[in-house]
Amino acid sequence: MDPNSTESQEAVAGIDELLAIRKPGAHLEAEEVVADDFVLMLGVDLVNFPKFPKAVDDTVTFPLARMDVRQETDVDSGAELSDYSGEFRPDFRFTDFSSEALATRYVPYVENYTTLCLDGWFAEVSRRYGADVTAEIEWTAWNDQIVPEIARMRGEYLPTVEPYADPNAAVPEAARGTTRVDYTGVFSPGLDAGELTKPELVQWVLGSHEYLLQCIEAWATQLTVRYGLDTMFDIQFTLWGDTVLPGAKKLKEEHFGITGNTVADWMKDLHIDATALPGKAFDLTFEMPEPDVGIMTFNRCVAVDQWEAMGRPDILEKNCHSTCPKSMIVTTKFYNPNMLVDILAIPP
Repeated sequence: MDPNSTESQEAVAGIDELLAIRKPGAHLEAEEVVADDFVLMLGVDLVNFPKFPKAVDDTVTFPLARMDVRQETDVDSGAELSDYSGEFRPDFRFTDFSSEALATRYVPYVENYTTLCLDGWFAEVSRRYGADVTAEIEWTAWNDQIVPEIARMRGEYLPTVEPYADPNAAVPEAARGTTRVDYTGVFSPGLDAGELTKPELVQWVLGSHEYLLQCIEAWATQLTVRYGLDTMFDIQFTLWGDTVLPGAKKLKEEHFGITGNTVADWMKDLHIDATALPGKAFDLTFEMPEPDVGIMTFNRCVAVDQWEAMGRPDILEKNCHSTCPKSMIVTTKFYNPNMLVDILAIPP
């Protein structure tokens, strides 16, 4: 495509708008809609894709009952949990953990989860497109979408902000084809628990969660621009079911002592999952009305806000069916093969 042509310039403008609306928190303030013709250029089949059935009629609705409380720091139960091997806590907050557990379990857990996810992206994309292409994607994602957000995230979530020295900046461009990006050091564990208050540690955890989402988003966006939404959805679908979820369950067992095979064990898993913490992207609630029944409700989801802001509920529908149902179903089977998942509501 001629870079000076009208078509090329419109494509660049569309990409810029897409990247802008997919920055952390941008969906909460979005007013402009990405051009419809550009969205269609992203390569997405809105007809032929698997849909997970709902367990209730479409006329059934669920009013908003409560909001996420996990991030609240003005309430401390005094539980001082060293892990989450005990009972399911209906009103679970991160302050239920001791400061030591937050510093030595939760922060390292999120960093290990980040490594698991990004190693998974690299491996799956390499399998499909080769190491050279994957290296180009990774370095572009890092330099164009992750690095520009690091100072803001660290300033927003860390109690004291020392300048971040990017180790990747020292890698010569000629060596990037054989050198992985080093994602550590942005929200890595390092301070002693006694140096920070519990609210500061909770903010640290939430910041590391946003950093993880930004890294995932960067990979997903680069793949979308290059190969289309359908390819990105397929990679994500495969990656999450085959690599991330099995690895994440092991991390939760290692860091939090979550084992067993009950619905309560599964609900505890969801409580602390590093990709679904409260913040700019998500607001979730968790209920167990009966010992064998657990309900997780998304009050807010970044994908919903983003695609609605773009005026594309049809792409939103495919997005939702390509991600969350499989994650829920696979996770439950890890805990108990007899556990069932019913979808009560799904966008649009």
